[in-house]
Amino acid sequence: MLRERGIVEIISELVDIVLISIGFSFALKLYQIKHVVTGETWSEYLVIFLIYLLTWIIGSNVYKVYQSRRFMSAWRELRQMLKAHFFSLAVSMILINLYNPNLLRNRFFFYFGAFALCLTIGMHIVTRLILQAWREVGRNTRYVLILGGGTAAQLYLQKVRDNPQLGYKVIGYIAPTKNGLTIPYLGDYSNLESIIRMNIVDLTVVTALITEKGIQESIEILDVMGKTVAVLLDDIVTKVSRSRPMDFGGLSMVVYDSYPRRPWHEVGKRVMDVISSGIGLILLSPVFLMVGFVIKVTSKGPVIFTQERVGLNGRPFEMYKFRSMVFNAEELKERLADLNEMSGPVFKITNDPRVTAVGRFIRKTSIDELPQLFNVFKGDMSLVGPRPPLTSEVNLYDPKHRKRLAVRPGITCIWQISGRNEVDFDQWMEMDAEYVDRWSLWLDMEILARTVSVVLGRRGAS
Repeated sequence: MLRERGIVEIISELVDIVLISIGFSFALKLYQIKHVVTGETWSEYLVIFLIYLLTWIIGSNVYKVYQSRRFMSAWRELRQMLKAHFFSLAVSMILINLYNPNLLRNRFFFYFGAFALCLTIGMHIVTRLILQAWREVGRNTRYVLILGGGTAAQLYLQKVRDNPQLGYKVIGYIAPTKNGLTIPYLGDYSNLESIIRMNIVDLTVVTALITEKGIQESIEILDVMGKTVAVLLDDIVTKVSRSRPMDFGGLSMVVYDSYPRRPWHEVGKRVMDVISSGIGLILLSPVFLMVGFVIKVTSKGPVIFTQERVGLNGRPFEMYKFRSMVFNAEELKERLADLNEMSGPVFKITNDPRVTAVGRFIRKTSIDELPQLFNVFKGDMSLVGPRPPLTSEVNLYDPKHRKRLAVRPGITCIWQISGRNEVDFDQWMEMDAEYVDRWSLWLDMEILARTVSVVLGRRGAS
């Protein structure tokens, strides 16, 4: 099964290469209608073709365009194709510009990109429709044997029935006892070897617990016989949204992540943090000096207020802010506890008497947060992420609230663009949990863009 899928992937990639070549030919013919192509320009256009083809091969593999269509939805396949083509176009433009900027001044490259995009996506759609129709009439079938029974097996069977286009047919199940499934009962686990010998079995799906007696021995038999095994995860594991293999010094392990892991996005996020915070610190240095001077001459105490906060997975760090309160604000906090307007373990007062006149302005304009660019540059924080809480607040968290600590804290997040002090504690925690679950580099960019309008409008700050 794995070999066949590998061959299909190779053929699909070769077909795309042929289609991109055809797209190059079409683009050249279209361009020749209004332009004369000489031997010299032909060689330059050939360079464009080779660069685009190379970047497509890299991009299509990075974005896993050639995964089996049985397990990839039409929308996901289209999205992966678009990402791969966007990657190819962007990288090709950079490389071509370095080679010869004049090659991008005419429309040939864009004709070529459009033809390549339309031809490859069109072929993938047609191929998907043909394969689905073929499987629905009983061709290209994969025969499945189930090990186990109960609710997990019923869920798997229902999924197979609801998706005939996947081309799976369950031949029966084996379990210690017959348990009411509407497919043939083939005996207990001791019959596995004889069942494999007497039937076509492309895939064995384990729906029983791995710890159940006879399951591990059955998996070993299937491994010896060269059979593909899929394990349906139990109820506890299925609550974890992501899993990935890991080699731990030669020891094979499966890592379960409670939120999406996107390595390339994580690298991009850190690069964006370092570059943006570094540039921001340089460009805003006059503002730092001016604000620092005003704070120093209008009230007693240091210009920068440092406070221990809780960061990624509970790591403590010193967070920096421009001091906006009187120097003994922490001592006065206990006396004002009755005025707290926030629910949960958070202290907020709209007209906090500890805030200085200058402090009220820099809070309203969010200028007091600017020193946190140092935290971002150091790596304690990110531009976007849940606000870093106090240790005293974290100690009062419910387990579900600690999810916000699973990512690096940030200067702005969903809470900041949704009303801040107008949102109660439980809603705030839900927003941070939503950010952790949905995180991507594109979401960060959207939040940053919306933060600008919120800061300019001075909404939700106090």
